[in-house]
Amino acid sequence: MVSKKEIIENLSNTYCRLKPSKCHGVGVYAIKDIPKGINPFKREKPQSWIKINIKEIGITNKEIIKMIDAFYVIKKNGDFWVNSGGLVSMGMSFYLNTSKKPNIRTTDDGEHFKTIKKIKKGEELLTDYADYDWKYK
Repeated sequence: MVSKKEIIENLSNTYCRLKPSKCHGVGVYAIKDIPKGINPFKREKPQSWIKINIKEIGITNKEIIKMIDAFYVIKKNGDFWVNSGGLVSMGMSFYLNTSKKPNIRTTDDGEHFKTIKKIKKGEELLTDYADYDWKYK
């Protein structure tokens, strides 16, 4: 169980919030300056991941398929990695928008991120999807 002290520390180390994006839909915005070289999502609950092929899921609901395509990286062969909690347990990092001028990059195909420059309060955090998703290359 997490202690009250750990919860207060996690609240103090909150760097971002979700809000409407000027780039696309919903985005991740800095609520305070974020130093270069840190993972602002460090406190997200760790999850296990499993590889599934799109042909295995048997889901016909088009909205769910659109969400799978929007939030997970589907490889050319149909494989994609899904977090253990699925679509209903996505952390803030899932809402990063793409840019050719990113200020944050993945360190391992999208599970962890690090800022590549200081991000100022009010600035949207942006990554380059082409770093880890073939559809954007």
